[in-house]
Amino acid sequence: MKILYYTSTGNNLYISKQLGGELLSIPQLMKDKIFEINDDSVGIVFPVFFATSPKTLREFVEKVNIHADYIFLICSYGSDGDYNALKIMKKTFSKRGIDVNYTNSVLMVDNFLPVFDMAHEMEIKNDSDIDKQIEIIKNDILSKKEFNYSKKHFTNIPFIEKILESTMTSKYHIVVDEGCSSCGICTKVCPRGNIELVDSKPNFGDTCDFCLGCVHHCKTHTLSLNDEANPDVRYINHNVKLSEIIKSNNIYSF
Repeated sequence: MKILYYTSTGNNLYISKQLGGELLSIPQLMKDKIFEINDDSVGIVFPVFFATSPKTLREFVEKVNIHADYIFLICSYGSDGDYNALKIMKKTFSKRGIDVNYTNSVLMVDNFLPVFDMAHEMEIKNDSDIDKQIEIIKNDILSKKEFNYSKKHFTNIPFIEKILESTMTSKYHIVVDEGCSSCGICTKVCPRGNIELVDSKPNFGDTCDFCLGCVHHCKTHTLSLNDEANPDVRYINHNVKLSEIIKSNNIYSF
């Protein structure tokens, strides 16, 4: 079994590790231009961004050819919109002649700083509940259960993706404050290679996924959002090491 994953704060890497199999980072696959995936079972594990999926993942799904007897999609989400994200991806695959056998979701800490208070999110969403959800999904996958998650959802998919892009470019933006230590972690956790150090300070390009991994991983809190629910608290999945996320996302080091 192969699991293709996208992660920024570790949630989806954690899900992938719990499910087992060979783990393949989607940013690394994109970098290496690997779009032919073969195995008995293949899954994609990804986060929900504004009721859809990250731009990098949508670009990957348009290119990848999956050859497997059993294909599954698992998304992590923090509020509404999980079914819609699954529906969009499944529909994209269907248009390309690729059938998806199983879709499901895992409710986890939502790392979207403008809306969610990280302290509150971590308080109400605990590991035991998350692990129970993953265990059910794992058993389903091992038994190759046919299942499509169903929930109330939005129907105007182009509108949703337009909202995602406009939100990243207009309503919210990442601010570089004083106190940067020039550690370069932000450049290494970015799944698009969109950040570089210029004069020892982070400089952002124009291809941001708005995953906010750079903000959450910033040890000095130099990076912030222009609007945050709780600017004092950041979130990283404590079951995943920073080195694992760097290995997954640093597209310039491998």
